[in-house]
Amino acid sequence: MDLALQIVAYTLPSLIVFLITFFMVKAFFDKEYKLRLLEYREQNMRQSLPVRLQAYERLILFLERISLNNLLPRVRQKDMNIAQFRQALITQIGVEYEHNLSQQLYVSPKTWEVVKAAKEEMKGVINRHSMALRPEAPSIELSKSIINKMAEQEDDTATYKAILELKKEVMLLYER
Repeated sequence: MDLALQIVAYTLPSLIVFLITFFMVKAFFDKEYKLRLLEYREQNMRQSLPVRLQAYERLILFLERISLNNLLPRVRQKDMNIAQFRQALITQIGVEYEHNLSQQLYVSPKTWEVVKAAKEEMKGVINRHSMALRPEAPSIELSKSIINKMAEQEDDTATYKAILELKKEVMLLYER
């Protein structure tokens, strides 16, 4: 019994010292790991932030380019009829969209859906207004029809809402 007591007397303090040392070293390494992870994330953010901001800029430019008040005068030619004008507008929206497809990598899925919805809404407005008019009529009639409708809902367009969503998301980048 005396031998067992001596073994416990020597082993117990060693075990206590070992456990204290183990947990101190573990806490140190956990803290170092978290610090390195934080440094890595900050460095990654510094490197990716300019690319992400450029993506937001490009998407806002895309939305501005497909907004009807900018798109209509840019695409319309005097000798076009409504059917040709409608096709040219839809094609231009598609080209602009395809040119910016890769930007979805840098925005949230929710924001990308808003951008896609804005594109589809612009196409829908063009189609609805062109269907209400004669296809062989001059293209200026389609422009007038769309502009009159837009005047009623200036700040309620899909492109305006999408731009606001993009701006909100950019502001979140700076709150982190």
